[in-house]
Amino acid sequence: MKIFGDYHMHTRASDGRGTVALNAAAARERGLCEIAITDHGTGSFLCHQTARKLAAQREEIARVSEETGLKIYAGIEANIVNLDGELDASDEVIAGCDVLHMGFHRFLQPRYVADASRFIRVNGWAGEKARRELVALNTRAWIAAMERYPVDVLCHLNHRAQVDVGEVCRAAARLGVYVELNEKHIETLAGDAREIARSGVRLILGSDAHRPQAVGLFPRTEEFLASSGIDPERVCGIGCSPEFRAKRGFKSQNDGVKA
Repeated sequence: MKIFGDYHMHTRASDGRGTVALNAAAARERGLCEIAITDHGTGSFLCHQTARKLAAQREEIARVSEETGLKIYAGIEANIVNLDGELDASDEVIAGCDVLHMGFHRFLQPRYVADASRFIRVNGWAGEKARRELVALNTRAWIAAMERYPVDVLCHLNHRAQVDVGEVCRAAARLGVYVELNEKHIETLAGDAREIARSGVRLILGSDAHRPQAVGLFPRTEEFLASSGIDPERVCGIGCSPEFRAKRGFKSQNDGVKA
């Protein structure tokens, strides 16, 4: 199985240990042709991307891409912050992205926890039984976010914040959103491989690397594909390259979230 792309990784702009240059060097060593830099959203606690840092990072990406010959997408891993499907990404930040990832994270700034205490605290910290009670509400929130924002990739779907994977995948297929095969959390999709395959959703590789040494490595994802019956040719980074949704002219319903 030849892997040529990795579309989810972090740098020191958020909580990663590497830089664009170091991640790109690791990608080249592993024979990759394209990568996406997707640092954590502006609402993440302590370590997060900002509009100013993203603009500087885009300049670094352009320089490193020219030096290495790699195709490098500039992106952000935005946080879904409530049951209405709101993200912590302002219009300014979205406009600066080539690719918009979305995922659930429990380490958010206090203002988000206060505004959506049940969503953050139950999904992030409660036990399995309590989290299962939010599945229907979470599912609606994920679909609302895809309809509200130009989301490209759903990251580590079903990790902590559990959803009806089949329903979310069918909505993602309808809206042209990729579902990520996340190397760190691939087990969250293990019981839903058949539903994923039936949905027709497009899939994409993401190592979720927080250090250069992990860029482009997908042993667990390769095992998942081998056992799931999903054709690897459907997966961006193996059988095809992604086509991310256009951000130009997009106007969100974002309620003034500032980077």
